[in-house]
Amino acid sequence: MFMLIVSAIVVPFAVTAKTRLMIANNELEQERLSLLAEGLGNVVASELTGDQVTEKLPLDSTPAACRSGQYSFVLRVQDHAGLIDLKAADDRLLGLGFAALGFEQQMADELAKAAIRFRDSAKLFAGLPQARSPVGPPEDKQAPFESVSELQEFSALAQIPLRSLQGIFTVNSKRGTVSADRAPRRLRAVLVGGPNASVVAGASDVSAYTVEIVVRLDGSGITGEAGFIIEKSQAGPVPFSRVSRSPAGDATALPAAAVTVGCEALFGTEAAQLLARWGA
Repeated sequence: MFMLIVSAIVVPFAVTAKTRLMIANNELEQERLSLLAEGLGNVVASELTGDQVTEKLPLDSTPAACRSGQYSFVLRVQDHAGLIDLKAADDRLLGLGFAALGFEQQMADELAKAAIRFRDSAKLFAGLPQARSPVGPPEDKQAPFESVSELQEFSALAQIPLRSLQGIFTVNSKRGTVSADRAPRRLRAVLVGGPNASVVAGASDVSAYTVEIVVRLDGSGITGEAGFIIEKSQAGPVPFSRVSRSPAGDATALPAAAVTVGCEALFGTEAAQLLARWGA
């Protein structure tokens, strides 16, 4: 009887301690994988912005994957030349972007006009009555867009996830054109639908890139993620600078990778060798 009483007291504490230890171990592993994703992201960023860029990676958000030991890696790279710049695009190109989000053409055109007014109304509408657009924001900024997230101030766009908006628009390409062959599939389908002087083939120079990496420990459900937007540095020893964070998104929601390659193709030979030793 005494042992039963002792067991009834001790067992719950032992189970709780074991559970806490498992949680702590999982959190530690997740932190390790996130740090690894950060490091690999820097490797990819250096390659993208280096003096001798080799276009071995998809630059249109197509995911590429590799495996090393018990770890799997998914990488996405988006060249911002393949996105529509909210600062520089004209109303026709902006309208194509909103159409790519699923809006009917009339609504897409209204949103494009609202975006132009939001950023340029001080110049275009000075002295005129400021009629509010039913699809636009409560108040026009009268200054260039600083972030894609500002689109969520528009009443018609408030419920669209930021990740979806960032898959069409940017504020970092600094050009009024979009490269169709580097556009994500959803946007490309709209761009190729008809002639437009703002749609070009290829990119003339480096603009900016979104780099997203997800690292998974097989069979555990534990993941580490990193995502950021980079630009090529104009001076200094570091080839790139981070402009902002970019959420890598829910790792479980990422679609199956369309391209499966060796880790050398994604991260280079030296990094792949380190991964092989680390994951052994």
